[in-house]
Amino acid sequence: MEESLKILKEIGAQKIHKDTHISKEHVQAIIHGSVEGLHPVRLSGFISILEREYDVDLSELKRQAKEQLKRVASSSERKVFVAPVKQKNNSIVYTILLIAIFLAAGYYSFVYLSSMATTEVSIDNSNIQSAQKSIEIIEKIEEDSGEEGVEETNTTQAVDTLDEEVSLANTNSIEPEALSDPVEEPIAGTKTLKILPVNKIWAGYIMIETNQKYQKIFTDDFSMDTSKNWLLLFGSGTVYLEVNGEKKKYSSSQNMRFKYVDGVFTKITVAEFKELNKGRKW
Repeated sequence: MEESLKILKEIGAQKIHKDTHISKEHVQAIIHGSVEGLHPVRLSGFISILEREYDVDLSELKRQAKEQLKRVASSSERKVFVAPVKQKNNSIVYTILLIAIFLAAGYYSFVYLSSMATTEVSIDNSNIQSAQKSIEIIEKIEEDSGEEGVEETNTTQAVDTLDEEVSLANTNSIEPEALSDPVEEPIAGTKTLKILPVNKIWAGYIMIETNQKYQKIFTDDFSMDTSKNWLLLFGSGTVYLEVNGEKKKYSSSQNMRFKYVDGVFTKITVAEFKELNKGRKW
């Protein structure tokens, strides 16, 4: 089959697309031997067209397509017998708890504003103790519940409100003149590696540490994990990428290869790609 794929590569994806009307992205996936993500039924049809049109033997790819079809059918059968998981709704309990907390926050805010009007300021330890008890109540309810169906936003709002209560209680021990604006911490730059397809585009990408291979036909933006090191392979044409916040454009009539190592993105040669990929072109 290697000889057959070599013949198809020499003909070129663009010429095959023009002769057979198979999309260029699917042709590139087939001639690179990366058919895991293609629909098995459509793949079998494409393979039959290529074998008839160019007199090549792609029996190994046909075998892979049949195996994929069996896996899809088996997965569909298992999903039919999966019973739906019922989740309890504890939203009423949390709603009541939140109302009580907001009422308490309003009361303590009124007490705080009243105390600001006097010249003598004292520490109200009951505020801190009440807030701590409320936190313990929320933690107890979360431990007893153990359900995943409760919305996280309700708990987050409750904890934020309690943090404000503790903060108000602590500021009662400080003279108003001693308060100062907080110092803003600088925001550190973040790494990004995104594929920005304008049209359908095929790409293969390999995690260097594990040599795990992936391939996909992209139609939407795709963000890659910048904590890993990658090898990327694109077919001929134009590729748009975003690297560490900067948009880049690459065009070529040949396959294009890149590496992303330690946050640095570089276009590389076939030889460099093979060296990083244990001697393989893909």
